[in-house]
Amino acid sequence: MKLVKKFLALFFLLFGIPFSAVMLLDILNPKTTSKDKQDAVAALTIFTIPSTLIGGWLSWSLVQQNKKEKALLIESEQRRLQVVFLELVESNSGTITVLQMAKNAEISTQKAQEYLDGKAKELNANFEVSENGNILYQFS
Repeated sequence: MKLVKKFLALFFLLFGIPFSAVMLLDILNPKTTSKDKQDAVAALTIFTIPSTLIGGWLSWSLVQQNKKEKALLIESEQRRLQVVFLELVESNSGTITVLQMAKNAEISTQKAQEYLDGKAKELNANFEVSENGNILYQFS
């Protein structure tokens, strides 16, 4: 469906914009006869302006659709991370490392640390440094 919308938007815009410009040039040209100006106004009104508007509307709706899809993907990812986080908290008596989060959520260690830092601030977690230098996040 998206491909059809993109094709139609492109078609309507590629038809409407150039022909609108040509019709406007005909209307504004002092050498154009009155009959040709009337014809240009009619063509502009009936064909080119509606075509441009339809193409613009289709393009706008595609942009809105993409924004909604991205928002849904982000929301879905946040829910998935939340589930992994809660499972780790439960199974490890509240203590989580960055590596555990990264491994279980299948994300980079940097993203895992950012996520855990955010959760630590949100939930007032305690921090502890293990013997090998890893940060342990302790959630109660």
